Amino acid sequence: MKKGKVFFHKIVICGGHLTPALALIEALEKKGYQIIFFGRKIATDGSDNLSAEFREISKRGIPFIDIVSGRLTRKFTKYTVSSLLKIPFGFLLSLFYLAKYRPSLVVSFGGYLSTPVVFGAWLLGIDSITHEQAVVPGFANRINSLFVKKIFLTWPESQNYFPRGKRQVIGNPQPFSRSTKIPGDKKIRAFLAKKGDLILITGGSQGSHVINSLIFDNVDLFDKFLVFHQTGTANWRGDHAQAAKIKRANYLAVDYVSPRDIGALLTRSKLIISRSGANTVWDLAALAKPAILIPLPISASGEQMANALVLKNAQSAVIVTQKALSRQTLKDAIDKMLKNYPLFLRSAGTLQKTLPQNSAEKLIQYITSTLNP
Repeated sequence: MKKGKVFFHKIVICGGHLTPALALIEALEKKGYQIIFFGRKIATDGSDNLSAEFREISKRGIPFIDIVSGRLTRKFTKYTVSSLLKIPFGFLLSLFYLAKYRPSLVVSFGGYLSTPVVFGAWLLGIDSITHEQAVVPGFANRINSLFVKKIFLTWPESQNYFPRGKRQVIGNPQPFSRSTKIPGDKKIRAFLAKKGDLILITGGSQGSHVINSLIFDNVDLFDKFLVFHQTGTANWRGDHAQAAKIKRANYLAVDYVSPRDIGALLTRSKLIISRSGANTVWDLAALAKPAILIPLPISASGEQMANALVLKNAQSAVIVTQKALSRQTLKDAIDKMLKNYPLFLRSAGTLQKTLPQNSAEKLIQYITSTLNP
């Protein structure tokens, strides 16, 4: 049903990659669609901290359905058995809420929580589409691809993993707020107002204990820089308390950075030290930022290393493997980056020009043409 140019379809958005989901949400809200978000309320097993998606979606007043589900873990931990037992529960929850809301479409952004939602939608006869952010698709989207109508891809390198008739390369949708150069957070804004070259250190929204520990123990390496350190929402082994002990005027640590503020931080940064998650790598490419990347070694199918190689092969990044990570290898990587900074910056600019544009608009165009032919 539609009235003028305003549409009244309900759309469920799910998945573990928040940044492109927020970009689509911004575009859908302008069109008048009703949005419901299926996600996880808690950051990770064993944590009491709220997830990034719950914080951001709730802030926007969008209904948030907490889907408690499990995943197939890549190593055995004390949470493995309980996680496996949650898989059927997550499917039943998804099925219940899909039947309750009866959306016109499900849009998935990968991650283990998306699979029970996509499969449940297929059983109920509800169409789904999915977007893959990584160069090497995750396990969830490989399963999802069997049940969705269309698979949108960030990188051309991902095309061989999916059927020709279903796939389309569009790049990675970015929220409008990502382009904001002035942070909304007062503490971050005051820190960025300081003089000096900024190094942004992040392990992703949940954080990386390995990277955090290395920075805590070697913060003196950065005496000549401003250091903004995102420790992550998961608070692995008390990382938040450890960060709070560092009292240096050139160092600021926070657990979570909003999409608006991360855009400002990336723009202000001279150098980024980071994991190589899909959205991070896209941000670095889109903003032409040189980086030192430390891929997560247990990421599915070597996803993070494949992502990092896109930037390394473009000569805009240096890779330090986690196995080789130490004070000396980090120092060597920083020295190499700064010594050859003009070359890295120029290479990053060259890569930036090759990226697909208007990704969110392409998604909206497909959704609108499908639901309102």
